[in-house]
Amino acid sequence: MKYIFCVLRFVVLVTVLSVGDFSPTERCATLLWEYCVCYSAILLASMVLDVVLSVAAMRGGILDTEPRRHVKYIIYIRLCVMLVETAWLSFAVFWLVVNYKTCPVEGVKEAILGMVICNWVVVLTVMFTVWCVFDAAGRSWVKMKKYQRSMRESESRFQYKRSGNRARNWRQRKVLRAYQDSWDHRCRLLFCCIRNSDRSKNSFTDIARLLSDFFRDLDVVPSDVVAGLVLLRKFQKIEREANVNQRKNDTYEYLSGVPVTPRTKFLPLGDVQHYQHFQAVIHFMRFALAAYGWPIFIMTEPVTSVCKLCPNFSCLLCRSNPNVNGDNCCGCNYAALKGMLSKGQASIVYATYHVDVAETPFFVAVDFTRSKVVVSIRGTLSMKDVITDLNAESETLPLNPPKEDWLGHKGMVHAAVYIRDKLEEENILGEAFQLAAKQKPDEQFGLVLVGHSLGAGTASILAILLRQTYPDLQCFAYSPPGGLLSMPAVQYTKSFITSVVLGKDVVPRIGLHQMESLRADLINAIKRSRDPKWKTITCSVLCCGCAPMPTSAVELKADCATMQAYQMEKKSARAAASAVHPHDNTISLTLHQPLYPPGSIIHVVRHHPSKTEQKYEKKWRQVLKKHDPVYQAIWANNTDFDEVLISPVMIQDHMPDKVLEALNKVYCLIFIYIEILKNSQATEYSTGTMEGNYSMLISDAERSGRPVEVTTPEIIDKIHDMVMDDRRVKVREIASAVGISNERVHNILHQHLDMTKLSARWVPRLLTLDQKRNRVKCCKDGLQLFQKNPQDFKRRFVTVDETWIHHYTPETKEQSKQWVTKGESAPK
Repeated sequence: MKYIFCVLRFVVLVTVLSVGDFSPTERCATLLWEYCVCYSAILLASMVLDVVLSVAAMRGGILDTEPRRHVKYIIYIRLCVMLVETAWLSFAVFWLVVNYKTCPVEGVKEAILGMVICNWVVVLTVMFTVWCVFDAAGRSWVKMKKYQRSMRESESRFQYKRSGNRARNWRQRKVLRAYQDSWDHRCRLLFCCIRNSDRSKNSFTDIARLLSDFFRDLDVVPSDVVAGLVLLRKFQKIEREANVNQRKNDTYEYLSGVPVTPRTKFLPLGDVQHYQHFQAVIHFMRFALAAYGWPIFIMTEPVTSVCKLCPNFSCLLCRSNPNVNGDNCCGCNYAALKGMLSKGQASIVYATYHVDVAETPFFVAVDFTRSKVVVSIRGTLSMKDVITDLNAESETLPLNPPKEDWLGHKGMVHAAVYIRDKLEEENILGEAFQLAAKQKPDEQFGLVLVGHSLGAGTASILAILLRQTYPDLQCFAYSPPGGLLSMPAVQYTKSFITSVVLGKDVVPRIGLHQMESLRADLINAIKRSRDPKWKTITCSVLCCGCAPMPTSAVELKADCATMQAYQMEKKSARAAASAVHPHDNTISLTLHQPLYPPGSIIHVVRHHPSKTEQKYEKKWRQVLKKHDPVYQAIWANNTDFDEVLISPVMIQDHMPDKVLEALNKVYCLIFIYIEILKNSQATEYSTGTMEGNYSMLISDAERSGRPVEVTTPEIIDKIHDMVMDDRRVKVREIASAVGISNERVHNILHQHLDMTKLSARWVPRLLTLDQKRNRVKCCKDGLQLFQKNPQDFKRRFVTVDETWIHHYTPETKEQSKQWVTKGESAPK
């Protein structure tokens, strides 16, 4: 972008020099002409250096720096040219101040004024960017690496080893402190608009410590990270394909990156209890969505619906509702909240949109439809929420009595404590239950906590804090963060917290422990790179003109030995990343307690129908758009989200409107499942985990790694005999008689018996292969009868000619359909 802007400036200057009227008698005009000529030369030199720098930077691989050894010298020269450009711009400013009004070069001086302003904007932007990203700790890190290298050389030269004490010495502490100060400076600069308080200062310090830990000893630039992510995505895909081909852990398919095995537990929505629970999951997702206010309302509702909110708007002076705090001047958030909850029987008791570090907006409403008091907590929607998210260290939950091994996300623990104190101090829940008892005195109301993203994590921790007061409460956490609770706390929450994760959502896979694994995998992918990073990045975007896969990915896919070596390297890299004190005394990471998503997890996954599943295509398309995948829900373990899956939808799957849309699609497909279940008796999965659920939508399709025990010679012969006895037999009749699924019957008829069903036509036909087979069978039966009683057989056996007598006249074309083999003429 900067290069394009430089070219544009050069073109403007050349145009000004070509068409401008520079009078040689005017001293100011002569100075301006000289300035334009010199500045054109400076821009030309800048463009040449940028091209040379780009060509030199594209040489070699990501870690193969030898072909790029001259880049640093080109950068130094480019910085010198930039300093000259800055000085020349200063001269232009001086000329404009002195001669702009008096110099008679109309048109030229206006063009120069505009260009000078734009140039200063570019220069200041570059300087500001360098100031922000410049790593002040780099010098200390270089010295640290030289010291470690010299110590290793001394050990090898004099053949001695240092003592076993690997505690950090003063050099390591200095480097760590420099890294933390550098990131603390960046955080304060990035969040400069946030009010300076003790809480924000402490948060900046904690975040800086975490970021300095993560980026320690990581000598890469952003483009290296992008190329590494591209490679890592390819490697993950190849690894999944290898697991399917090798039947690793009995894996026969991956749905949204999740291995499907005989132990996979699909959500049994055929069961009434699970069906009702899933309805509740969808119902309360609307409350979590409504907490976002007007931004999500505009995204999810039609444009015409915005006009319906106008009666709910209220100016700041005439606002009369004391239970609404922190909304904007027009009350847009509260108006959107009322509009989104107007479809159900809900009454809003309290809403606050005040936001600060560890202080998250929420609202309290009474849901008369489900007889629940709902506390809905908003997710991330501001920079202060981002700070709360980034404050990801673990902290003991404030319980009474305390439990030291119950840890939670620090920022969300503070947010949950804030909401708990708010509810207790203002008696908000008491007012909500009073309103519920007044409206419906005969019903017992319970407490439900809901939230999405940051709100999901806060709601989960708040549920643990309120569990002692409200033992029957429920919590629905949608797309919760991965690094939320320690395992003892997770086990406690399984009975009252239900989490929902969509597809390859990145947030439930992000925690300090998971990020360390991602860092190790990223570095490992970068080390295996063989192509220049520009080629890796470009070929991931372009659909033609490039190789389909990078060279390293092709090598990984070539043989099993390379895949096994890659998996061993990945495993060892992760183990080294989680070590408290690495063996080489590098800057080590503070050991972080692994944290996991809360409660029982429903994972909504996608299944893309294959060509063998066209049977259900019309049924699916009743509720899905063309090329849309089929959504399914499975029960997931809390430890399943230990790896970040690189995918184009990893951010999209986290959006709350996408989560609600996917849940609705799962719900709609239940009715298709019921219709299919009436005509299908799939028994291919002998495990009891898939029985009685709508997974049959895809379970009938044959795919790699699929058990095919029902496709046996005995079953094939039995089906063939049924078809031979009655050519007009229906697939569902065969499936019911044999005891297998409709799809298996289709597969046997088409793939094994090579038969199709055609309408009758009154034309002559020859003896087909099946007819010959039928005659062989008759001959064998006759031979058996002859061997039993030859004399009696000869008296009773009658032969006839090949004359066909049709005894059935079809009434419709559909009724006349009969099964025929490939190449056989249509039935007469």
